[in-house]
Parts: sequence; structure tokens; C-alpha cells
Amino acid sequence: MSIESRADTIDMSGQAPYERCGICHEYDGNTRMDGFPRLAGQTRAYLQKQLGDFRSGKRRGNMQSVAELLSDAEIEAVADYFSAQGPTLPPIRQPVDTRLGEQIFFQGKQQPRVPACAACHGERGKGLSETPRLANQLPSYLLKQLQDFKTGQRDNDVVGVMRYIARSLSEVEINSLAGFLAGIPVDTKH
Repeated sequence: MSIESRADTIDMSGQAPYERCGICHEYDGNTRMDGFPRLAGQTRAYLQKQLGDFRSGKRRGNMQSVAELLSDAEIEAVADYFSAQGPTLPPIRQPVDTRLGEQIFFQGKQQPRVPACAACHGERGKGLSETPRLANQLPSYLLKQLQDFKTGQRDNDVVGVMRYIARSLSEVEINSLAGFLAGIPVDTKH
């Protein structure tokens, strides 16, 4: 291929797989773009699971076509890289009342019975193993994921737990929860 015929293509040869991710998620994983999750400091196991789910088609979305191109070794490299990056952006304070979201995060909900988010995602929302870090994520991303779980568009959760939880929350509760989670500061000394 001549240099002239490559002028309108993006040549990614020689790039590490995580460098390709930087186009949308930024190179350190601290994206500022709505609709994309912040990957910096995300748990390694969660990143591996989600990339594997996208690659297999178990999780659908824009990432599916990207993940289909990744080998097992590249998925491991991406997960290793972004889980080792420290979140660097300050928490996002939302103009919504987050008290209800804080209550759901720490205490859950009695009717219908919803467990506390902190039980699976950790007291500071940092994530545990295959459960993601929710602290300091973009509220638009959190809202979309909760709505996708609620409608069943996203169904790669373990035994349907997140689908049940999201269906049990009102739109007001979902908005308050997303606002609260976005405002949780994360340890930047990763």
C-alpha cells in the first residue's frame, strides 16, 4: 500500500491495545466525554469480564465491534493498564438532590427490597472484583447503564441482580443515585 492510499486511514499498527482505547476513554482512562465510562482505577476483573462479554456478544453496544478485534492477551493488557491508572478528575457535583441516592447506596430500599449498592460495590464505590467502580463515573454513563438494566437492554449481570435492582428504582431514584455516585471522590493515589 502506498503512503498516498493510506492518507485517509488510521494506522494503529504497533500500538498497544490500551492506546487504541484512548481515542474514546482518554489515554489515562479519565474520560470527560459523556457516554463513555472512566476506566482509570476500574477493577481488573470487571474490565476483563466486560471486554469478554462485548467480544462474545453477551453485552451489546458500540464497544462490541472494538472488543471483537481483541485477543485474550490484549484484553488482559487493557485490563492491567487501566486498572493500574489512578483516577485524576475531581468528583462531579450534580444539580440534583442526591440524598435519596446516598440512602439507597448505603442502606438499600425496603419496598420493594433492594440491597445497599455498597454491599457489592464497596463502601466508597471503588468496586470489588467483577463489580465495577461507580465512584466518580460520569452521571450520564451511570444513568444510561441503570436505564439499560431496567429495560433489559443490558443483561450481562450475574443472575439478573442489576436488572432486578434497576427495575425496582423509580426515575427519581435513578437520577439521585447517579448524581450521588458521580460525586463520590476516589483515591487518586492509586
